[in-house]
Amino acid sequence: MLRYLLIVDLSLAAFGAALTIAIGFVALVFTIYQNASAKIAAGLPNILTLTACFIALMLVAGAAGWMLKAKKPSHWVAQIVLAVSLPVLWQIVFKTLKG
Repeated sequence: MLRYLLIVDLSLAAFGAALTIAIGFVALVFTIYQNASAKIAAGLPNILTLTACFIALMLVAGAAGWMLKAKKPSHWVAQIVLAVSLPVLWQIVFKTLKG
């Protein structure tokens, strides 16, 4: 069972890393060109919020996976933190995308 939990943790960390790279690039472009258009400047805070959410997902899932792999005694606490942070991040992402 713990093996499958480790796979889920590391998959979530990889998902967060991939989205961080993708949205982070968009954030970089928006930052560079924020003076070119009012729409770009208005969208920058939402892009930065999404980037922060995916960074948080990557870090929390990565920490949970690392603690599980290293057999740290507090790995269940990390799993609980991940389980609580997933719906919170989900809500923030979809509220940001909804506008």
